[in-house]
Amino acid sequence: MTAKETPVIRVLVADDRPAVRTALSTVLRLLPGVAVVATATHQRQVVDHTQREQPEVVLLGLTLPGGDPAELTRRLRAEHPATALVVVGSAPADEAVRAVLLAGAAGYLSATPDREAVVRALRVAVASTSGRRPAPRDRREELTAREIDVLGLVAAGLTNAEIARRLSVSEATVKTHLNHAYTKAGLHSRAEAVRYAKQHGIGPADESPPVS
Repeated sequence: MTAKETPVIRVLVADDRPAVRTALSTVLRLLPGVAVVATATHQRQVVDHTQREQPEVVLLGLTLPGGDPAELTRRLRAEHPATALVVVGSAPADEAVRAVLLAGAAGYLSATPDREAVVRALRVAVASTSGRRPAPRDRREELTAREIDVLGLVAAGLTNAEIARRLSVSEATVKTHLNHAYTKAGLHSRAEAVRYAKQHGIGPADESPPVS
């Protein structure tokens, strides 16, 4: 993503049924302005991915193992108020679906959705959390020198692979530094990272010795 691109709705697809998970992911990836940031097949993965990726929307399957989906919904709504949940079930009148909706899910989506149904569900979900996403915090003093280096190179337009070559580290290390910088600065996308770097005068890093 570049700084000129429109904001992306980041979606976590959580369903243990391969066919449902694949169908949802396929439809989502064909929608402009939507990105599938992760998939999950267990409730523990939902918690972990939501914490790490901070998606705008979680599509939550009712059959996901790991506990009561209504309880998971209450937990995610409490810990991540800017993330909306959409329950994926067989019928909106189903008792389990109703329980999750009462627990705080923003809407319902059929396990066999079409494009229009997915678009409607995303719109409802995003609208339900409008204004709840906190503004990025300026925690530049908490950024390490290497995290600042990486942000500077992102602002210069380099890919993660190019940054890894420039800094003589692995691409995985670059991703780790970038994720830490995102968390500390309250960023949610590469475009925000570019804007943040420019606003704070963070430029490209000079050649540096390898750092593990």
